[in-house]
Amino acid sequence: MRNSPKKYALALSGGGARGIFHAGFLQALDEARLRPAAISGASMGAIVGAFYASGVSPKEMLKAIKTPDILHIRSWIGFKGGLGSMKVLREQLTAFIHHNSFEALEIPLTVSVSNLNTGQNELLTTGDLIEAVVASASIPIVFMPVKIDSDYYLDGGLTLNLPAACLKAENTVVVGLDCNYFNQVDTSFTSFMPVVERCLHIAVQNTLRDQINSCDIYVNSPEMEDFGTFDFEQANTIFEIGYETASRFIPKIKEAIG
Repeated sequence: MRNSPKKYALALSGGGARGIFHAGFLQALDEARLRPAAISGASMGAIVGAFYASGVSPKEMLKAIKTPDILHIRSWIGFKGGLGSMKVLREQLTAFIHHNSFEALEIPLTVSVSNLNTGQNELLTTGDLIEAVVASASIPIVFMPVKIDSDYYLDGGLTLNLPAACLKAENTVVVGLDCNYFNQVDTSFTSFMPVVERCLHIAVQNTLRDQINSCDIYVNSPEMEDFGTFDFEQANTIFEIGYETASRFIPKIKEAIG
């Protein structure tokens, strides 16, 4: 008796602008006609995952991410300083995703969020899709937390930046895309944003250990070391790196699923 054919699922890490890597990778998967059976994501991984799971093509989501308001962090946090809202992201998600339901997605999606009240990670698969994605992408200190029901939520990357274990299932190959490349740096930490960014990078790196072990195929590109969380003006370059990286991994995915 022949074994049932395998399918694959994608776990997409957070990483701010670095997460555009996922869109480029998905473009190559589309061209190879390799459609994931399920997707999970944290932060930018949740944004890309929600777009793709709702039927938005990788090139179209790149247009959404590259809008002038999203390209410049000052428009996210406001000109008066202090904690900002996620109004711009909500508008883009609403413009490109024409429903607000996990159940209406073409591909099952799991969104990683951090519950500020409990201090725990939560994996959302039902409820308000837009608010779940916005909460998952709400970088602490930079953005206000998002209230869902009676609790407040922030960036899923703080507690689970590569939600891979949740995708484990029979006859399913888990492919983890980690858009962050962590290494020692020689940065002079003399201003606010580099310190915030490095602290977040350290924090999310510590959430990866068990999740990497849950990946049958783990993707991590050293080229991503050159990009920061807010380097949205480099969107096209990051997209191309994701696309080129996928060309090296597509044969492995095909072999794994048979």
